[in-house]
Amino acid sequence: MPALSLPTFPVDAASLPDFLAERLSRIKYVISDTDNTMVSHGQALASSDGTPSIELAQTLVDLRRAGVQVIPCTGRNRAMAREDVRVLGLGGWIGEMGGVLCLHEGTESDWHYFTAEMPYDEGCGKTPHDVIVETGVVRRMLKRWYDCLETYNDNNIGYQYREVTVALRGAVIEDEAQAMLDETGLPLYLADNGFVGRITGKTILPTFKGGKVEDVHTYHITPRGLNKGSAARRYMELMGWDPAEVLASGDSPADCEMAAEVGTFLLMRNGIDNPKTQAALATAGNAFVSASNSTDGWCQAMRTLLAVKRAS
Repeated sequence: MPALSLPTFPVDAASLPDFLAERLSRIKYVISDTDNTMVSHGQALASSDGTPSIELAQTLVDLRRAGVQVIPCTGRNRAMAREDVRVLGLGGWIGEMGGVLCLHEGTESDWHYFTAEMPYDEGCGKTPHDVIVETGVVRRMLKRWYDCLETYNDNNIGYQYREVTVALRGAVIEDEAQAMLDETGLPLYLADNGFVGRITGKTILPTFKGGKVEDVHTYHITPRGLNKGSAARRYMELMGWDPAEVLASGDSPADCEMAAEVGTFLLMRNGIDNPKTQAALATAGNAFVSASNSTDGWCQAMRTLLAVKRAS
């Protein structure tokens, strides 16, 4: 597939054509992936290359002062998402690939499970994650790809500390894995949430110096119809937001599902070479690619957005 051709998100607000300046001036909300998008190397105080930097923190402060609300949309579980939001001073979050929607984080948190096409009885005493695991499909997949697939232990606390999805990492034959999910009788889907660059802690996967890995995917077993796009749509419905006032951003094929649901989508430059990302955005008319990778590119784009809003 030829390289994806997208316009670069402008870094000079003064040179924007009027139609684009007007479009960006309307943005009030940013729904953003975290890892390899807002945050690089798992550090909020680092640039894309790992150099210590306060740029992300300052950008988030300036967005908040300008009244622009940032909502992380991540594959992380509740514990990790809540801690990110608490530390960064954000108002809400979307976790587990859209399976948990928190409209307001705080003492009286307002949150909902979202299982899309998968039937779920809230009074069953089990989480949607429990329902999926009890089918035995996770055990079957780990046995089939015994040397190249493992459960993804969020913050090393265990994959079972999830509520809607099941997180895995490694490499599988995806059509075969999907067939296994289909055999459970539940409407399930294998989502690819992009590549893992580094692994800390115990792993069965081959690693190099510093825990670096190659061709390792993050997978999520999700209810069918649940993805970051449908979750963003549901979140906006619950909040009463106009999609034209929302910018979404990310680096993975899973993030690109949001492009069709929002007014503007920002693909991080570090995700542009992924063939699945290219396919997902091939017909998108509202997508841009960041001028730089991950955190640096995200902050540059937000700086442009802020400059446009100040000038309008």
